[in-house]
Amino acid sequence: MSFMHLPGGNGLCSEKKGIPWYERASVFVSLIVLGLALLPEIELPTRTFSFHVLGSLASIRLSATWLMAALLASLACTGTDSLVRSHPLVRWGESCHTFAFWTLPGLLVVAATLLLPLAPDGPAAPFRSYWLGGLALTALLLLLTAVAQYHTIDLTDPHYRPARLALNILVYLVALSLFALIYSSKARSLLSATTMAAVGSLLALELLRGTHQNLRLTGLYTLITGLALGEVTWALNYWTVNRLTGGLLLLLVFYMVTGLSRERLSQSLNRRALVEFALVALVGIGLIIKYRP
Repeated sequence: MSFMHLPGGNGLCSEKKGIPWYERASVFVSLIVLGLALLPEIELPTRTFSFHVLGSLASIRLSATWLMAALLASLACTGTDSLVRSHPLVRWGESCHTFAFWTLPGLLVVAATLLLPLAPDGPAAPFRSYWLGGLALTALLLLLTAVAQYHTIDLTDPHYRPARLALNILVYLVALSLFALIYSSKARSLLSATTMAAVGSLLALELLRGTHQNLRLTGLYTLITGLALGEVTWALNYWTVNRLTGGLLLLLVFYMVTGLSRERLSQSLNRRALVEFALVALVGIGLIIKYRP
């Protein structure tokens, strides 16, 4: 993927025609937050689909929450695509593969849709509600994601480095939330490990696209990340730990695999980097085991 600095291509300009990029971001974020706010009022019957796999029964439950999560995630992906395509580099054909930007906002919306109903007091007391605070936080994080992604399209953008750092932090926050939710479901390994592998691969794509390597090579490393998380989830399902501990262990694996992959794609993987990651892994595992409930 090649990048070329164009006049006004630093992400700070407005479009000559059409809606400015920041207005595009605010519009689709507002629609998503509105959908999340209306979620408690939506009542749909829950449907359960059962099937036999490997000689045993498995089932998938589809509720209104899951349907809204899919709908709002699709809206997030569509809005992000429109935002990215408004960038001068993309309009001039110097940057492509806009779908690589979809994963973080889409999964952020899924995490928010699943976590907001878990708020202890619900939406009944709007001025004192954790639910309302979570809604506001979701809007803030979505806006931050949109702005940061826009500034990472062009390598010469003066805001590239802080935007890339913000996206990395957001990826780890979303990863911890979704990993904990998936692990706590205690679903069959066939379902939980497969879901974990898919989520891990998609989140890894956001981290590894920052290396600006060939998308096919980057995709290979994202699949390796997902496979590693799926295997670890399969093993963790035989270990009784709480939601947070399982999520932290999976996050540590995710950090290690994506970190090593990023070093390899950046052609900076050496003995020192391996030692540093090994120390981080040992310290992380030690802290999780020592302070776990």
